[in-house]
Amino acid sequence: MNPFRRLLPALIMLFVVAIAGTIGYRLIESWSFLDSLYMVIITLFTVGFQEVHALSPLGKLFTIIIIVAGVGVAVYAGTQLVEIIIEGEILGYSRRKKMDKKIKDMKNHYIICGYGRTGHQVGAEFDAARVPYVVVDRKQGIEEQLGPRNIPYIVGDITSDENLIKAGIKAARGLITTADSDVANLYVTLSARVLNPNLYIVARASEIETENKLVMAGANRVIAPYYISGKRMAALATRPVTSDFLDMVMHGESLEFSLNEVTIPDNSPLINKTISEAEIRHKSGALVLAIRRADGTFDLQPDSSSPIAKGDTFVVIGTQEQAVELDKMLS
Repeated sequence: MNPFRRLLPALIMLFVVAIAGTIGYRLIESWSFLDSLYMVIITLFTVGFQEVHALSPLGKLFTIIIIVAGVGVAVYAGTQLVEIIIEGEILGYSRRKKMDKKIKDMKNHYIICGYGRTGHQVGAEFDAARVPYVVVDRKQGIEEQLGPRNIPYIVGDITSDENLIKAGIKAARGLITTADSDVANLYVTLSARVLNPNLYIVARASEIETENKLVMAGANRVIAPYYISGKRMAALATRPVTSDFLDMVMHGESLEFSLNEVTIPDNSPLINKTISEAEIRHKSGALVLAIRRADGTFDLQPDSSSPIAKGDTFVVIGTQEQAVELDKMLS
């Protein structure tokens, strides 16, 4: 809310006193409109000037009423203004307006609904990959957490359509709902799918039984943390070296290379060529590890003779520069 709205009641009362005082002096003392208004103003703001004209006894009594009512209102308005300045509401309002404009201008970003432990980790991964995102959470603490880092946020209910629209869901690329409540995640998924049918939605499920419901509600992917952590712990126990390698490739911040995925555009000049004919490895330096076809099937061992088709998605390993170079080749 605009902080100056707190001044509105006091300003209205001050205006009413000024109009009433002006009319009163005209009726009681038969002064001109300008003299009456001037008398009211110097009385309200206690500037210490002498009366415009000598006052009758009734006029003096009326002036006392103006002083008691008007000066009190003026002092109240001044107090409110000082409080707004001291509490930093003006600066906070200006910052909020800039944040709203930034969110409004965002395109192809992600929305994180729920900024608990899981949401924090998603945000950290997005930060590392320089992926733009907006956080929606009802906790007031996110202002202190995200504001200094210039990360856009909306403080409010994640299941509210209004908050999702404020977060730019219609121009967003994807949404991740990480609330502890499966019911909340279900509501967010339903709302998000209606607001943006093309949105890519990843939802968290605390219970395995909820997974099918979230998929039916519109989620593209559902993650059950307890199920995933169990599989992960088993893998670390039985295949520690492989697990460490994958961790290093996927999350190693000190490494120059990582796994990336690149989708073949419909108008790509490489369509209908083989990987060998496209010279992907030679020209970009990236290595194609797998290909997901448009029908959802995977080619897990692509070789030089593997064809490139419209709608394919390459899983490649390489540096960020190599991934960018490959993306240029495909465009």
